[in-house]
Amino acid sequence: MALIGVTGAPGNVGTPLVRALLARDAQVRVLARRPEQARGAFADAPEVEVQRLDFGDRRSYVEAFRGVDRLFIVRPPQLSQVRRDMVPALDVALGAGVTQMVLLSLQGAERLPFVPHAQLEAYLRESGAGYTFLRPSFFMQNLTTMHLPELRRGEVYVPAGGGRTSFIDVRDIAEFGAVVLTEPGHEGKAYELTGSEALTYAEVAAKLTAATGRPIRYADPTPLAFFRHMRARGISTSQTLVMEAIYATARFGLAARVTPETAQLLGRPPRSFDEFARSVAPLLSQE
Repeated sequence: MALIGVTGAPGNVGTPLVRALLARDAQVRVLARRPEQARGAFADAPEVEVQRLDFGDRRSYVEAFRGVDRLFIVRPPQLSQVRRDMVPALDVALGAGVTQMVLLSLQGAERLPFVPHAQLEAYLRESGAGYTFLRPSFFMQNLTTMHLPELRRGEVYVPAGGGRTSFIDVRDIAEFGAVVLTEPGHEGKAYELTGSEALTYAEVAAKLTAATGRPIRYADPTPLAFFRHMRARGISTSQTLVMEAIYATARFGLAARVTPETAQLLGRPPRSFDEFARSVAPLLSQE
């Protein structure tokens, strides 16, 4: 049985991906910067291997990839210099015998050569390994992780203007990734993963208001105001600039595309934003 290495776990996509792979009886190794945290996250699944992998620390590479056949790659959000910090690790993975790499990329990455995801895609195309790119739209869960402080004060605070976004639930991405990693026929392909509708952030705020019973408004800050706000929160300049680029795609009308690919591969409609909003309502009521 092929050993599947998963980076980005525990995490928004990585955690449900590991669960989805286990449901398919896959052999999984979680590659984590903090192994003890990862072991705690999967304490109920002792069959999951855990190995330390810290991008940028070459001492962690060899053991992390030993015996791994397939690899799921998530870019840590704090890393923007991927050719410096991630490519050397992926070179070691190739040398260790990894034959298939599935990259969690970004919707529109093929049109945004300056984002780190596009640089990783270019590397994988040239690597000689079988590759698959998952290009999801904006995660619904980003609103309740990165932007949770603003939501709890009653604001959706992102610089997306009036543009629409075809939000996707990370659980759907994880199920899609599990299929790609365990079934043949996906090498050399790029999948644009979206939900079934494109919403403005004003509509998002209205849906969250309806689900929580408390007023949530769309603040619509300027890109400069957003940059200053995130830096004041302690978010790094590089990470903030990547977010600015992502929200620019919505602002310029590039994030509204709805594709059938998620539904086609999963055999069911993607989870709706209304379903997501109802599931996170208790979280938003906490102080």
